[in-house]
This record gives sequence, structure tokens and C-alpha cells, in this order.
Amino acid sequence: MPPPTGHLNHDGGSPPPPQKPNQKFLSLILKAIIMLILTSAFFLLLPLASVLLLLPLLLRHQYHRRHRHDSPSSGFSSKHLRKLPQFRFSKQTSNTYFEPDCVVCLEGFKQGQWCRKLDGCGHLFHRKCVDAWLVKITACPVCRRRVSMNEDKGIWDFGAKMAEFGIS
Repeated sequence: MPPPTGHLNHDGGSPPPPQKPNQKFLSLILKAIIMLILTSAFFLLLPLASVLLLLPLLLRHQYHRRHRHDSPSSGFSSKHLRKLPQFRFSKQTSNTYFEPDCVVCLEGFKQGQWCRKLDGCGHLFHRKCVDAWLVKITACPVCRRRVSMNEDKGIWDFGAKMAEFGIS
């Protein structure tokens, strides 16, 4: 028997079987589930990726915060400044040093003024001038050499201190 004429395709073949409405619905649900899984995975992995990217920054910040006191730019506390050697300027000390002026304030040294000679480099400054500098930066204002506390010398080393100033 010949096939009915109403169901023929234009190319002469048989028509495709019609999709069941149940398959269209299942296909839509499957697409929605896949999109939900992909979106959830993205939003779950986003915080993990941001933590992994920000972790080195946080660790570096913590390291610098912990070691800030070791760098020359952190400055001394007033307690540490009191431990640095100081003396009153006199005619004897003016013969020992070749620096006629304090390089911080650009003023000359006067008889009886409190001064500091930095241990590492030997540069001479007014005490107030170099203290204001050393609170901010623990390096010499002239040569940028790190200023050390020399706590190992102690108070019993006055023979060397007196020899520095030409006193025997």
C-alpha cells in the first residue's frame, strides 16, 4: 500500500519522528542543571583563587611589618637614642674634628652644646639635630651608614672614649 500523501516530505523521504514533549522538557532541565553546576563551581572557586592570589601579598606585608625595626628607615625609639654616646662640645673637641658645621641644621658648633658622634662613621652633629633625624631613619645623614647601638661596649669603655677626644 502506498503511503498517505499528506505525510510526505518535500525531498521524497519519510518525515522525522516527532519529538516527544517529555524529551524537550528533560533537555531543558538538563541544561539548567549544567548551568547551575558551572555557576556554582565558578562562585565556589572564585574565593579560593582570590585567596591564592592575595596570600603572597599578605605574607609579604606581615614579613615587612615584623622586620620593620631591622631596616634603616624605621628609626630609633627615644629609649634607644638615650643609649647613643653624647658629649658637650669644647675647644678640645673642635681640634679633633674637621667638620665646622652640623650638616643637618647647617650651623656651627658652639662651646657647651650637646653633640653626638656616630660610632659607625664618626660624623659629628648637634644632639637635637641628629636625634630628630635618627627617630625617622637609623642611618647617618651624611654617608647613610647604618647607626649601631654598640651595646657590647658598655660603660666601662671610657678609655677609648677619652682618647677619641684627645684627653689622656
